[in-house]
Amino acid sequence: MPTTHMNPDSTSPPPNSIPSLLRELRDESLTLLRQEVSLAKTELKDNVSRVGRHSAKIAVGGFVAYAGVIVLLIGLGQLLGAGLTRAGVDPDLAQWLAPTLVGLVVALIGWGMVSKAKHALTDDPLAPHQTIASLKENKQW
Repeated sequence: MPTTHMNPDSTSPPPNSIPSLLRELRDESLTLLRQEVSLAKTELKDNVSRVGRHSAKIAVGGFVAYAGVIVLLIGLGQLLGAGLTRAGVDPDLAQWLAPTLVGLVVALIGWGMVSKAKHALTDDPLAPHQTIASLKENKQW
C-alpha cells in the first residue's frame, strides 16, 4: 500500500508552491524597500550635516570679514590718512579717502571667503546618489 506524505499543517502550501514563492518575493521586496529607505535616510543625514558645516563656514567667514572691516577701517584708515597727508594730499580728502580704500580691500577679502564657502556648498549635492543608483539597479532586476 503506497503511503502518502501528509503535510502536518494542511492549510499551508508546500514550500515550492507558487503562493509560497510569491509570499517570499513579497517579504524580500519589503525587506529591500526598508533597507533602501534606511540607506536614503542615512545618506540624506550625512549630506545635511555637510551642508550645515559649509553654512557655518559661510557665517564665520562673514563675521571675520565684518570684524576685519571695522578694525582695519579704523586702524589702517588712520594710518593711510596720515601717510596721504604727509605725501601732500589735502587733509580733508585724506580723511575720507584712506578709510574708503582700506574698507574696499577688506570687503573684497571677506567677499572672497564667502564666495569660496558658497561655491563649496553648491558643489556638495543633497541628493542621495548611492540610494538612487541602488534603486536603478533594483529596478533592472
